[in-house]
Amino acid sequence: MYLRFTFYYNSYLHFMPFTKLPQYFLLSIVCLMAGLHVLQAQEPQVGTTPLTSDDIVFKREFSIGLKAHTHGYGVSVNRVRIENIFKKKTLEIEVSNIKHPKERRQQSPFASGRNSARGYVYGKQNSFYQISANFGTTRTISNKGQRNGVQVAWFYSYGPSLGITKPYYLELIYDVTETGQFVTRNEKYTSENASWFLNEGLIYGASGITYGWNDINFFPGLQVKGGFNFDWANFYKMVKALEIGFMVNVHAGLVKNDEGNLRISRVPIMIEDDNSFLFTNLYLRLNLGKRW
Repeated sequence: MYLRFTFYYNSYLHFMPFTKLPQYFLLSIVCLMAGLHVLQAQEPQVGTTPLTSDDIVFKREFSIGLKAHTHGYGVSVNRVRIENIFKKKTLEIEVSNIKHPKERRQQSPFASGRNSARGYVYGKQNSFYQISANFGTTRTISNKGQRNGVQVAWFYSYGPSLGITKPYYLELIYDVTETGQFVTRNEKYTSENASWFLNEGLIYGASGITYGWNDINFFPGLQVKGGFNFDWANFYKMVKALEIGFMVNVHAGLVKNDEGNLRISRVPIMIEDDNSFLFTNLYLRLNLGKRW
């Protein structure tokens, strides 16, 4: 009589099913040891066999990101140190604009036919931009294969952010010639021209983005954000990822009041609507780059 021993494969015990006869047991062990020896001989050894792209453990990552958020857009440069397949340390430099929730672009009534009047935002005092340097951590939830699948990770980051306000210029109508031509001036908002700047019938249109860069002000602050990252690049050495997240910016500045005293100021984006220290946004960002 022969005894039948059967082992089944599962995710924890890597035994292949086999049937043992007493006289073949020793032969099976010998074959197994020989197979392990062959596999060990085929593994790349440092200094002997060149590593292939599938064997390389990546340590660095670089990507460029294009972001759209609920109140603007931005661009970023991202440098990553890969500590292991589950954890990354990130450094990100980002430039973006942030709009006031009440900003509404409208068309000038004088824009018709060959007229070149630009659309404008009524009641806007400044355009607001921010430059941030964020340090963060990314942790992998679900990894992918070398050439397919989607890597899912969650992340958080924080760092200093420099807010910059640039005066918003409008082309204002001050007179009309005998031939019906408008006499206009490109001006930012002041208390002296408020009756023109806030009169829709005297606004010819927006002056353009080139105006106001010689009169910027700074509002230092902090940015904190977090979210999820989905990388679906065909090859692991490439970065092709969609980032979905939530970011919070806090900015404040020092300005002089009418008495000449310094006071802490909110970011003055709009003239008549409430401005704020705090900016919260949802965003989507596409990152493209490589690992090495």
